Amino acid sequence: MRKLNALIAGSTGYIGVQLIKLLIKHKYVNVKYLCGNSSVGKKISYFDKSLKSKKLPKIIKFKKEYLNKVDVVFTALPNGEAQTISNNLLKNNVLIDLAADFRLKNKSEYLKWYKQKHKAIKNIKKSIYSLPEINKKSLKKFNIIGCPGCYPTSILLPLIPLIKKKNNQY
Repeated sequence: MRKLNALIAGSTGYIGVQLIKLLIKHKYVNVKYLCGNSSVGKKISYFDKSLKSKKLPKIIKFKKEYLNKVDVVFTALPNGEAQTISNNLLKNNVLIDLAADFRLKNKSEYLKWYKQKHKAIKNIKKSIYSLPEINKKSLKKFNIIGCPGCYPTSILLPLIPLIKKKNNQY
């Protein structure tokens, strides 16, 4: 199996750095681009010394042209930012959003809860809000994946197997 080229937008924040640490251990992922804004030109080891010995690209500003050279785009950005990137996705790109941009299926609910208009309404239909550990098969039908935050994930991962077992779904 060939390695997937990955772009991480928001690579210097806590979630971005933790994601990098996971991805560099994955044998089928190549971290091709690390993107940021105020950190352009810096090495990621500036933000986490444990990455100093790792061969990683310097931080650059996101450009939609990079989408031609990647398979997967991870967004660890403030709410609303992944929507803009999603509007530039190519057919071969998968976007995995670690914020809240694709957690809700209704644009008015998004406005209600996040106090901003959704900037990629057409992409809501192309997205799924999901825990990959629970429903891997469903994910293949979508090119935008909205991930739950740490609190829902910490509750759902142990709870779902218990519910399935109670309902004899194993």
